[in-house]
Amino acid sequence: MDLTSVYAAILKNGLRKYKYKNSKIKPIDSNEGNKGAIFGYRTKDHMKQGRGIVITSEEGLSENMDQLTHWTPNVFCFGTYSDSGRQFPIGHEEENLRQINTFFVDIDLPENSTKFNHGEIVLAAYDRLGFMPTMILDTPKGYQAFFVLKSPAYVTKKTNYKVIDRVAKKISKNIRKELAKDLPGIDVNCNHFGITRIPRADNILFHEESYTYTFQEWMNWSMTISEDKKAEVIQFPHQKNEIRQLDEKWVDLLINSEKLIGSKGVLGRNNAIFTLSLAYYSSKSSIETCEYNMIMLNDRLKNPLKESEIKRIIKSAYSSKYEAASKDYIREICHTWIDPNLSDDQLFSQPKCWYKFQKARNERVRSHSVEWQQDILAYLANQSYTYKPFVYSTKKEIREEIGVPERSFDAALKKLKETNQVFYRVTAGRGGGIMIASVKALMRSIILTKKEVREAYFDAVREAFLVPGTLIQKVFYQLLPAKKDYEAIELISSGVG
Repeated sequence: MDLTSVYAAILKNGLRKYKYKNSKIKPIDSNEGNKGAIFGYRTKDHMKQGRGIVITSEEGLSENMDQLTHWTPNVFCFGTYSDSGRQFPIGHEEENLRQINTFFVDIDLPENSTKFNHGEIVLAAYDRLGFMPTMILDTPKGYQAFFVLKSPAYVTKKTNYKVIDRVAKKISKNIRKELAKDLPGIDVNCNHFGITRIPRADNILFHEESYTYTFQEWMNWSMTISEDKKAEVIQFPHQKNEIRQLDEKWVDLLINSEKLIGSKGVLGRNNAIFTLSLAYYSSKSSIETCEYNMIMLNDRLKNPLKESEIKRIIKSAYSSKYEAASKDYIREICHTWIDPNLSDDQLFSQPKCWYKFQKARNERVRSHSVEWQQDILAYLANQSYTYKPFVYSTKKEIREEIGVPERSFDAALKKLKETNQVFYRVTAGRGGGIMIASVKALMRSIILTKKEVREAYFDAVREAFLVPGTLIQKVFYQLLPAKKDYEAIELISSGVG
């Protein structure tokens, strides 16, 4: 593996190509502008002592990479030393961040505990986040997983560095919280943009450079799983009338704003329209009314969105995945585009109202689509196992087992297939039925397959479910550990499908 290209893909032109002084490869006519700095450490003990080096060029990194164990994959504005001997670097504080290149998760397992297979990290990321890790490194006590951005998020005054720092930190914390539901040893609150292990030939377990996502994609995802995303506003018990989000002060402030634009690294017009649409949805306003008002808002903007994009955003808000607009994001958007000094009293009409999570499912008459999807996935997890990662039955039997209405079952199943969470194939006629497998179960099974039967496994998946296996196959290959003996799996038994 070419480590130089690995580093370049992570650092994303955050450093100069050549050393400013004493370069051995710098072209004569090279005239690079000022860029950022990263920090490197030769041992973990040195890192704990604060002894390291400042690196300001890719050339300098290449000269030192064989001697480093730790580094900062995110780039800082500058770096210098606190001593004349140039042993103790300073400058790797969050306030000095220049660009965010990657989110990372440190998995530090308890002493004497057995390591789980690193493929479980990919499975957890696929299942919990819907995003794949770019890289997984082996560490003495566990693993480190990296989610590299498609392009860096610049932390500058121009992009409102305070906002991006808060938003980026929230994304990072949400990633860790979600993965911690499936994986042990994750410290949710450790430094979000600090020092990590450096990729080396002897510690890279998984690497797929194409698995990168934009900061906006991560921001949109983070909004959907924020702690209060399913909050609904209600009054204290002695008050009778339910408070609607449409009656809140922030709605008028935001819907009359003409300053909204789309900007990398900040909550912009897309997020504002999505948040306003959630307010209309949670207030039981019709989607037609919401569309009319959002299009009117969009027409007042200097850089409006296409009407088709407006409708796509509104459709997402009305998809029943969400209950109401998030208070955190309401504040963030209003502080960014209206006035950074707005207080809660100025944003919320009922400062004494309180927020509660949606009613427990057993207290509601109807279940949400997402809940039916979760029921199906839970059913598959209980019915399938490593050597038979699929279920063959009839729709009726599965529906009755789960307790889901027919139309809701079909809709949930369709959504799960669209989002690549399940594969299924329906066989008509006497003796027909449905063969269904969660992608997660298939991915877990491939970890145990022998190399010589792997291609047959992929062929069996394609033939059984009539789906292209290119992407999943690519993931499967990355999941395979190299030092264990595996048992062959019979994916398709005779007489099925």
